[in-house]
Amino acid sequence: MQITYRAAKAEDLEPATRIVQDAYNDLRVRHGLPPSIVLGPPLFQTFSLGEPSSNLWVAEAEGTLQGFGFSWMRQRFWFLAQLFVRPGTQSKGLGKAMLARTLHHAEENGAENRTLITMAYNTVSQALYIRNGLYPREPLLRMVAQVPLTAERIGTPGLEAVPIEPWPGSREWLGRIDEEVLGFRRESHHAFLLGGVAARALRIQQAGRPVGYAYVSAAGHIGPLAVAPGADLRGALKAVVRGTLEMQPKQVSMVVPGRAERMLDVAFGLGFRIEEPFVLLSARPFGNWSHYLPSNPGFM
Repeated sequence: MQITYRAAKAEDLEPATRIVQDAYNDLRVRHGLPPSIVLGPPLFQTFSLGEPSSNLWVAEAEGTLQGFGFSWMRQRFWFLAQLFVRPGTQSKGLGKAMLARTLHHAEENGAENRTLITMAYNTVSQALYIRNGLYPREPLLRMVAQVPLTAERIGTPGLEAVPIEPWPGSREWLGRIDEEVLGFRRESHHAFLLGGVAARALRIQQAGRPVGYAYVSAAGHIGPLAVAPGADLRGALKAVVRGTLEMQPKQVSMVVPGRAERMLDVAFGLGFRIEEPFVLLSARPFGNWSHYLPSNPGFM
């Protein structure tokens, strides 16, 4: 099979998303999990296609997409959002070749750190990443709760969660919190979420002062969520969960780092259960992972 590699076009993104969905579900089935992943339209990929610091490309054979690679950069921070191969073409060296081309994007743009999130049971890919200098740093747990039980237990949070003011009015305080928690700004990502992608965007505040932010999807998924150092982590998460319950979703979900002990305590107290384990790998340690909940493996 003759493989060619090229930059992705807008018309590639829908079939590329199907490859991601099929490959993800294939991996789940091979590890005894149900094929339950259904991805929506490629909104973030379409947005990133117009971002000069992002890199989206495809592997193709005889006019059919065989793989999809997607990475984004903010300042000197590089993140591998997606790298998937069509089921049936694994173990043929395609993934290794795709990763080499993707890492080249980091090198040519002077990345000081390289990072990704993958499923914790995806051991073959983890070995490939480790051989390329990305090491496991943080366990991540996707957690899910049923609304009636969580609503019964939520109580009154100590902090407030109010709507974030429209962009760019919120730029400065959002950037400040990202620098304190992650070590870099991601302003265009906030503009993307505040542009109508997130069903709810919440400013976590204490005594009228912003101490964090959270975005919530229409399906009740929380993330990303960041809380400034020194703020009340338990109160912040409870305020966001309460704000999510007001949307009346069927369930509430979030991805919680293993280091976020206080937020894990809150989650289990509200009836959340672990649904799927992930792991964050990076070339160098970064971020305050007791104060940050990523959205998903692609957005971080």
